[in-house]
Amino acid sequence: MTSIAKQGLVSRAIQVPPSITRELANTAMSVEGLIPLWFGEPNIPTPKFICDEAARSLSAGETFYAEGLGRPYLREAISGYMSELYNKPIGVDRVAVTVSGGNALNLAFQCVLEEGDTVVTLTPAFPNLLSIPKLQGARTVTHSLEVKDGKWSLDVEGFLETARGAKVVLLNSPSNPTGFMLTKHEIARIMEVLRERGTWLISDEVYARTVYSGKAAPSFLEVSEPEDRLIVVNSFSKSWAMTGWRLGWLTLPPSLTPVVEKIAEFSIASAPPFSQRAAVVALQQGEEFVAQMAKNYQHARDLVCSRLLAHEGVTCPVPESAFYAYFKVEGVTDSIAYARMLIERAKVGLAPGDAFLVGEPGWFRLCFAQTDEQLNEAMARLSPFLANARETV
Repeated sequence: MTSIAKQGLVSRAIQVPPSITRELANTAMSVEGLIPLWFGEPNIPTPKFICDEAARSLSAGETFYAEGLGRPYLREAISGYMSELYNKPIGVDRVAVTVSGGNALNLAFQCVLEEGDTVVTLTPAFPNLLSIPKLQGARTVTHSLEVKDGKWSLDVEGFLETARGAKVVLLNSPSNPTGFMLTKHEIARIMEVLRERGTWLISDEVYARTVYSGKAAPSFLEVSEPEDRLIVVNSFSKSWAMTGWRLGWLTLPPSLTPVVEKIAEFSIASAPPFSQRAAVVALQQGEEFVAQMAKNYQHARDLVCSRLLAHEGVTCPVPESAFYAYFKVEGVTDSIAYARMLIERAKVGLAPGDAFLVGEPGWFRLCFAQTDEQLNEAMARLSPFLANARETV
């Protein structure tokens, strides 16, 4: 019998490729003694003070539907948090609570995309960033980051030329997988040009607080007006170690907020109220935790990058933010096969660069949001293979 997919009885979703990292991890999670460094999440549980608030809310019976845009107390807390962080008023009427950063991206694209529209973004890129607009029938165009002086770099004017005529520009800064971060000057220039063109900008800023200098990464919110065609995506997952809570938010033009509420009603209805209670506490009491985690990640970055760069055949641009080392191993011609070999022989799980549309073999992403013990052991296991990459391909 012919499959439903081959009969053409399914949506365009069948054309979107699956996650390479997820497929690799699913086949290797049961490997005994494996050190998994492929997924991007903190290595510690959510802080107790956040969990305690969720438990209190559950005990109080807060288990019913909430408002579509989020509980008023959380929207107000987010508004206050963003206004203080960027020293600029961010009104409550611009805030929409979502079920994760991924859901926020989906809602943002549903607000502004029509079938056949063009979305321009940077690579290497987190694959979901391109898959989401493709699911809505959009055409995606990419522009590559470059490595200069040991760091990732963007030719801003070249990128703006690539983006000419696009309906939407999608930017992820700080970036997964590279740790690249736009400067304030670059952000101001991009916002200026896109505003003149009337181009929508969706800015994924979920790693805004995972930076190694300053309190937060530069944001497009700092150089924009409320009704600019700008939608900013944020999440509680990374900064507050809440990946499993599935909670995020959008900051968008006030005129677009009712549109998001309408779309959300047809997909998620509302975020869980007990999670929203916990999120308020995260925002109000979590600054010490966020700052300490950034210090921990910087230490882990230095440990991993120094070990990687000790190998002559390894290129590792030092990340400015986030918690990934994105590096290249000379001589590797098939990144997926090499990643499978490392699972089997080194018992270390890395995400191959193919997952991030890098365009050339030999690249890998390593999540260093781990303990020193785990990272030192992982680097010790990888070292002989990195030193003799051509012999182990």
